[in-house]
Amino acid sequence: MEIFNQEVTQEVIRLTWRNPAFMAIAIALIWLIPQIFIRRILTANYEKKKLEKQKDKIGKLYPKTIK
Repeated sequence: MEIFNQEVTQEVIRLTWRNPAFMAIAIALIWLIPQIFIRRILTANYEKKKLEKQKDKIGKLYPKTIK
């Protein structure tokens, strides 16, 4: 005795994968989730570089060595 027979499997496929609304949401999630992670990484890198540039500019204004 199979847990999922052929009819049940076909019905599940018909209700999910062949449903246009479900597919639109699934494709949107597959498209958007990686973009969220990439954006977080890029934002963190941008902030880090921004702080480094700010420190460099301040360092040029107030040099540590006295001539």
